Amino acid sequence: MIRHWLFTVSVLLCSASLQAQDTCGLSVTIRVTEEHNAAPIPDLMLYFIENKMNVQTDENGEAVINNICPGLYHIHTHSYEIQDTTLALNITKSGLCKLKLSHATQTLNLVEIRDKNERILLQNKEQLNSKMLQANSGKTISEQLKNINGVSTLNNGATISKPIIHGLHSNRILMLNNGIRQEDQQWGSEHAPNIDPFIANQVTVLKGAAGVRYGTDAIGGVVLVEPKAIRTENGWGGELNVAAFSNNRMGVGSAMVEHRISKMPSLAFRLQASVKQAGNYQIPGGVWVANTGVKENNFSGTLVYTKAHSGAEVFFSRFNNTLGIYRGSHTGSQKDLNNAINSSKPLVAAGFTYAIDRPRQVVSHHLLKVKAYLDNQWGLWNAVYAYQNNYRQEYDVLRVDNGKAQLNLRLNTHSLNLNLQHKKLKHFTGQVGIDGQFQHNTFKDGDRVFIPSYYGYSVAAYAIERYSKNNWTLEAGARFDYKHFDMYNPEGAQFNNMRYLFDYKNPSATLAVKKRSNQNWEWTATLANAWRAPQSPELFSAGFHQGGARMEYGNKNLQPERSYSLTLGSHVAPTKKWTIDASIYVQSIQDFIYLKPGADLLTIRGYYKTFNYVQTNALLSGMDISSSYNWNKRWRSEAKVSFLRARDRSQKDWLILMPSDRLSIGTKYTFDLGEHLKEGYLGLDAQYVSQQKRVPNNFDQIDYPRPPAAYYLVHAEIGASIYWGKQMVDCSISASNLLNAKYRDYMDIFRYFVDQPGRNITLRIRLPIH
Repeated sequence: MIRHWLFTVSVLLCSASLQAQDTCGLSVTIRVTEEHNAAPIPDLMLYFIENKMNVQTDENGEAVINNICPGLYHIHTHSYEIQDTTLALNITKSGLCKLKLSHATQTLNLVEIRDKNERILLQNKEQLNSKMLQANSGKTISEQLKNINGVSTLNNGATISKPIIHGLHSNRILMLNNGIRQEDQQWGSEHAPNIDPFIANQVTVLKGAAGVRYGTDAIGGVVLVEPKAIRTENGWGGELNVAAFSNNRMGVGSAMVEHRISKMPSLAFRLQASVKQAGNYQIPGGVWVANTGVKENNFSGTLVYTKAHSGAEVFFSRFNNTLGIYRGSHTGSQKDLNNAINSSKPLVAAGFTYAIDRPRQVVSHHLLKVKAYLDNQWGLWNAVYAYQNNYRQEYDVLRVDNGKAQLNLRLNTHSLNLNLQHKKLKHFTGQVGIDGQFQHNTFKDGDRVFIPSYYGYSVAAYAIERYSKNNWTLEAGARFDYKHFDMYNPEGAQFNNMRYLFDYKNPSATLAVKKRSNQNWEWTATLANAWRAPQSPELFSAGFHQGGARMEYGNKNLQPERSYSLTLGSHVAPTKKWTIDASIYVQSIQDFIYLKPGADLLTIRGYYKTFNYVQTNALLSGMDISSSYNWNKRWRSEAKVSFLRARDRSQKDWLILMPSDRLSIGTKYTFDLGEHLKEGYLGLDAQYVSQQKRVPNNFDQIDYPRPPAAYYLVHAEIGASIYWGKQMVDCSISASNLLNAKYRDYMDIFRYFVDQPGRNITLRIRLPIH
């Protein structure tokens, strides 16, 4: 937000192209621009004190005054962005008067807001705001995203989850952490996003292909994890968060402190850290699930330096966690596997413990971001460099524990983005940019081989333009990407001397239109074309995938996926109390890559199901509908429903492993109880997930057992803000699976072996510090 402006009025006489006039019929156009970048300043209120007249600048920064008399006028300027200021203007003739305004100080907040508005494409999207994130604090990013209609999760038990948007997940969903494309070897079903949720102040989900702005792989959608803007006031601030969960006795804590230096107001910093520890979780019936604990510790820091028209930001984060994998998922024979599938309770006996044994994963992720911006007569320039290091270790079950990991995968990623958001030209806004990326993935010699080492290079150029007039907005974008993979195994490794080179290049495009018919109704239509190159595990995976407890085999002949999609969205408010949001989508994906179940296999590591990467032509279509109704000032109800139909067009059959239909209904009551207890609420939600009956005709031959039955869940919550003087504390208690329902979910890889967790009661406390 702009603190104050210094006005420069060197010559405030009208244009000399017209002769002087002595009558009161003068016509003056006042054009207001920013001194440094010549950008027009719209919505600036000009109040002529002498004749008590108000005029406002239009989108071009101009205001026209007719029938005004010559003379000296004092003009009071006002806008939501600037301080109230009075200046003198001497009018002697008709013509054009130019005002150049120069502001003295500006924080990064204003630039960041503009950046977000320009970068978020005109397509179907939903958000989790700060209050929603606080109400779910302690959960993973993926679990919190389930509150968005059309988003579900792919799980490995209760400890590992990743988002599914309209049936698509993993490398088809891009996660952007503070504007940086997250690269954490996300191809595995158990490779959960390595992002600390406490970093986020807002999470936005773009549903559908968004490859033009965000690059290849964004066939299913994009998740933007956006931190809170750094403080603008001088001095200190921060907050503390703690949460305790009953089911797995998990404790979560987070602390954040930030400061803007009064003697150097252009400089500000923020430090944040969080910890988490959980033990084995419990399923209905009082049974503990062996080796399902979690340990996590994270840290991040931000340093911001801002000037009037330029600035820089440095951001660093470290994410580190250890995840236990249910011991009963690793079986030694077909009999053991069948017994595990057919048993109503886990076959591996366990009590409660925080200890994490084999099999387990240890994952660390480091991210460094350096950003600089410059605002000039062309527009807003951004340059962003990022480095990421993702280190994944997998500890298999061994007869004798040697203390070593059996798989050590390290991915280093360098990325660079240069972007220009040009200044507004009449009704046009837009941006152009180039992206570059370099990756190197390696595994340690002597490890079991799952994927080869590889180098990856990519470069892309894109342009997006938006036209807005009256109630219409039209957006068009185009992009071209080139990707190169050099896949190899190091000397001495299994499959020695293997080397393959792959080159992929394709365009992407999007066209969208938005129409606001009135204050109560708007609709959008988006056409998108995107693509995705096959990744290393899809091409060359060869063997045991620990997290999925299965054998996976790649196919080096896979071709890039090509997506064509149409999305129609509508927001309507039939009354002041009632709103409806609906979207319909259809997406055709040529050469769709998926894991097809195969025969079971007995190995020296155990007895496992096998899966092979194959391709087909897929058609995904569905609908998301949500509606809310405010009964009065205290009561509010909401309903959400999502449908998905996923067809294998080549086989004229259903696709395997797709989310089933789901419905949720909730009601919330809000209240205040005096000056010490405010913003109180009581909420009750019910969720229904149907059985997935749309499976391939030969499902019984390729998978077992059939998808689990439909289930119902009930959740409840109560909370309020408690005040002691000026200090406020947010407190809440919530209960998930309140009725302790016993169920399994089709999108859980461990549905073969174990039920989902039972009742879980959570206490959350948040203490903001000003």
